Amino acid sequence: MPQPPERPETLRAQLREALHNEQGPQTIRELSQTLGASERDLLTHLEHLARSLPHDNEHLTIDPSRCLSCNFEFEDRTRIKKPGRCPACKSTRITPPRFAISTK
Repeated sequence: MPQPPERPETLRAQLREALHNEQGPQTIRELSQTLGASERDLLTHLEHLARSLPHDNEHLTIDPSRCLSCNFEFEDRTRIKKPGRCPACKSTRITPPRFAISTK
């Protein structure tokens, strides 16, 4: 009996592998370019990974966004998406968050 063809990795599995790489934390744009997927799709997959990684004794580390005008750091932010503007100075010049997977 012939074997079924091998399936390529799912986007979520590819994302997980990309976040384990040795280059360090990556922005959603860098991940999008690496994996060839839209940033919006990757945000959804990142949210799911953040919930499922603890089952494997891992967690999603997020280097928070920072305002380029006043250096305000969004360290208590629970959303994964980049903030629209700074609450302190109202500037929209904000660095995107960076993501990686680490073991507990």
